[in-house]
Amino acid sequence: MTDPADAALTELAARIAARELTAEALVSAVLARADALEARLNCFVTIRPSEALEAARAADREIARRGPRGPLHGIPVAVKDCIAVAGWPVTNGSPAWRRVPSFDAAAVERLRAAGAIVIGKNTMHEWAMGGTCIRTPSGPVRNPWNPDRIPGGSSGGSAAAVSAGLAVAAIGTDGMGSIRTPAAFCGVVGLKPTFGRASRDGDLPPTSSGVNHVGSITRTVADARVMLASISGPDPRDPMSRTGPRVVARAAQRASAPLDPSALRVGRLRSPLDVDSLLAVTAAVDAAAARLRSLGASVEDVAVPTLGLAPLVAAGTGSETQATLLQLALEGPGTFLNPDIRYRVLAAEFVRAADVRRARQLATLIRRDLDAALRRVDVLMLPTAPTPAYPIDATRVAVGAGEVVDLGRPGGQARITTRLTFPFNVAGMPAISVPAPGLVDGLPVGIQLVAPAWADERLLDVAALIESPGDPGLPPIVRSIADC
Repeated sequence: MTDPADAALTELAARIAARELTAEALVSAVLARADALEARLNCFVTIRPSEALEAARAADREIARRGPRGPLHGIPVAVKDCIAVAGWPVTNGSPAWRRVPSFDAAAVERLRAAGAIVIGKNTMHEWAMGGTCIRTPSGPVRNPWNPDRIPGGSSGGSAAAVSAGLAVAAIGTDGMGSIRTPAAFCGVVGLKPTFGRASRDGDLPPTSSGVNHVGSITRTVADARVMLASISGPDPRDPMSRTGPRVVARAAQRASAPLDPSALRVGRLRSPLDVDSLLAVTAAVDAAAARLRSLGASVEDVAVPTLGLAPLVAAGTGSETQATLLQLALEGPGTFLNPDIRYRVLAAEFVRAADVRRARQLATLIRRDLDAALRRVDVLMLPTAPTPAYPIDATRVAVGAGEVVDLGRPGGQARITTRLTFPFNVAGMPAISVPAPGLVDGLPVGIQLVAPAWADERLLDVAALIESPGDPGLPPIVRSIADC
């Protein structure tokens, strides 16, 4: 029988509902996996076994009396360390900032109401301002597929934990790709919902009210659907959260009317950013497109040249972050583990109001062109990242067209970790990364799908069509302990 620590959320929920598995046994299995692997992966800043087991026993008592509240009852989840959990420290990945909130973030509050059990807080890239998780107060987070590789970021600990079975699912944040890129690198599913679909209340500073999203990292697309339903909905504490036009009614309708692949229109997205993708990564995306075509979907190339402007938009999205961190930056270089973050904060003081206005104009152009593309097709398809996860000690990384990216140069790391994901934060559209079938150089890669705003359920329907059950399988580090 499958170790509960390796099973999908929906499978575990069915076993709990059928009284074949207790929440206590499930939490115990996940904690045992953490005991075996946490020292090698560094997924958690905080983990509280006794608290999780106590909550699991309480869940079992309630389930025995009344049955489960739903598919999350008794499921252990992890939370990124920039999201508030009452009584648990929040550090934002920084040695210079520590708070102990007295409240749960909206997403945590909703997960608990659904019966989920918080098992720990995940290690993250400092201030959520990077895609590697190499420099954290406790050292680098390591990729379960190869511990010498980065897990991605900034939700790297969350993706590594779900991939290796140290949590069944996790909540993260995505401001430029911070859910989707680590999901791609670690071989799991990462969903960034429509902007405003999930409340950002309790996503502690720094953040951006314009591009930051709260979303999930899971093992399957079906699991992502459960997590989305649990955290969705307007919240008066977050003025940017809302319910889209008839979104609840449409979701219910789609749930009762499965997607007909022959009516599906897919756009294979083409842009100036394609040049960075390795041939093997491009081939994986094209194979997924061919699979959809074999199911009856129409697939066509869709060009959006303005996506090449996306790196220029970043200057107009970080003002809140910079305001939060400026005082720390002025205190000197010792306040940051990642020197590039301090340089970015200081350099932002020289950004003129005219530069910000221009960046926002470019963002409007990108949203306009993506909207136009998604009037022609139902979803867009492209790689999540141009390469698999690169080595932790790398200074240069080969990308497509024979180029080599210098990671030490400004924008070097972002060219690999966020350039293909950030445009959809700018547009506020739902986007998901699904593991491609097979591996590239022994590592997972992600296929990214994008849908119009508030079409999250349709996005999940299409993602389920390209998902390959059992692929990419368990990471080597998990198989190694199973063989012991």
